[in-house]
Amino acid sequence: MCYIIFDRMDWSNYNHSKTGGNLMINIKVDNSKKCNGEYSLFLSFQYDTSIIDVVRSLPSRFWDAENKTWEVPFNKLSYLLNELSEHPFNITGKYIDATPKKVEAPVDFNFKTEPYKHQVECFKYGLEHDKFLLGDEMGLGKTKQVIDIAVAKKAQRGYQHCLIVCGVNGLKWNWRNEVSTHSNENGYILGTRGNKIGSNADKLADVKNLKNDTHNYFIITNVESLRDEAICNELSELCKSGVIGMIAFDECHKCKNPSTQQGKAILKLQAETMIAMTGTPLMNVPQDLYIILKWLGFEKHAFYSFKNHYCIMGGYGGYEIVGYKNLEELQERLNDIMLRRLKKDILDLPEKTYIDEYVEMSAKQAVIYKEVQQELKANIDELVVSSNPLAQLIRLRQATGYTGILSSMIQESAKLDRMEELVEEAVQNGKQVVIFSNWTQMTDAIYERLNGKYAIGSITGQTNDESRQQIVDMFQNKCFKVLIGTSGAMGTGLTLTAGSVEIFVDEPWNMALKEQCVDRCHRIGQNSNLTIYTLMCKDTIDERIHQIVERKGKMADALVDGKIDMDKRELLQFLLD
Repeated sequence: MCYIIFDRMDWSNYNHSKTGGNLMINIKVDNSKKCNGEYSLFLSFQYDTSIIDVVRSLPSRFWDAENKTWEVPFNKLSYLLNELSEHPFNITGKYIDATPKKVEAPVDFNFKTEPYKHQVECFKYGLEHDKFLLGDEMGLGKTKQVIDIAVAKKAQRGYQHCLIVCGVNGLKWNWRNEVSTHSNENGYILGTRGNKIGSNADKLADVKNLKNDTHNYFIITNVESLRDEAICNELSELCKSGVIGMIAFDECHKCKNPSTQQGKAILKLQAETMIAMTGTPLMNVPQDLYIILKWLGFEKHAFYSFKNHYCIMGGYGGYEIVGYKNLEELQERLNDIMLRRLKKDILDLPEKTYIDEYVEMSAKQAVIYKEVQQELKANIDELVVSSNPLAQLIRLRQATGYTGILSSMIQESAKLDRMEELVEEAVQNGKQVVIFSNWTQMTDAIYERLNGKYAIGSITGQTNDESRQQIVDMFQNKCFKVLIGTSGAMGTGLTLTAGSVEIFVDEPWNMALKEQCVDRCHRIGQNSNLTIYTLMCKDTIDERIHQIVERKGKMADALVDGKIDMDKRELLQFLLD
């Protein structure tokens, strides 16, 4: 944006004189202070409700009771001059060139992977804005966009490290893979020891070594690790000293409460460049915006004041949020700092976008997985001579899906946790979701997780033809937000074009079967781009199957229909590794 300003180096005693005895409004321009990321204007005047109403109409303004002045962003000067034109102004202070500078990419910068047009627009925006909220809808490539910005800013400003804070734990692995895909930089997950993430002590040791680390530019961790005070304080000092020049906070809406340990911790981390990332429409829950605005430097009030300004309190004791107010003001504030594009408005997107989502099993889930894995390894000779050895691996695959299928005592699932988050984000964006699994036990567990939160339909092998069509019709007519089904029962013969997000909680054994499922939504009648998520537990059979499904060769051919015409032991050892 471009601001209208006076063409003079000093506005000392500039007097916009008026007749009629209207109140004088004193405006001091201070280029040493900023209000919501902008240079500040300080207003003082004799009490007048008409002037106060205009000032209060601004989405960003702060009343300094001690000095009896209003502080507002510099970019509202033209608005004030226009709205209060019947009053004389006394403007003092130095000239500020508030026109945003056009920043070019470094001469030697090249995109490693070809960006789409909307990603180039974000890249340019990121070079010109040091602090903003990237609110692109899911599936538009927020991760790539931030990686490109970070690499360019390293070349421009000499950043030693870019810190990636993941609001969702399993995203660490996605970031590491995406860094490798979209840049020539190295991505390192704090605490990595071999293929595992170590303790907080390991993470702290890594943080203390960052000053000397010239090999890894992208440093990745989850927001929960910031609960450790020593880790948080070390990272904060590295930000202050400039060792960490940029921070990206992915899934930032997950950190909602500023009074929690991790809420307080993220607010401590302040770098020169800061990008908050979310695909969730935040105006649905205005109080969730507080930490984002505060972290980026666009909110000065305490959470109590913020909540009371935008929330209507009531209920027992007056402590419950019963409604919202001033939402137009909050939306304007959000629009000033946010870049958000929707898939329906982007013309250069591919019809299908595939996203691999890695999750980490909990300790208890990992124990169940390891027990089944060791049992299968011990009996590999019997598996080799089995007519269909792949069927013997089902229990191992189910262990990565939901331990409740195998254990009555331990009922945990990192995949279902992440699936819930993806469904919530999609539904909030007005999308309908189709969820696939290979097994009825898993679809039952998925249904139990989501039932009561959304209108749900379910199709399995037990669903008769008449009921199946009724369920499909209800989904197509938007009566259901979510449709759950097994790959066998729902993967062929159905038209599900109302769905624009697909989630594979586990993959079919080969790409042909997977594409059959994908094409339930991707067919004539689909008016939206399709986003396909594949959930995988890190360092498990999920990854091995995905590698086989995605590539061609003997192993991929072996999984087409479960018949193995190669060395069975070679395939089984690969899957059980």
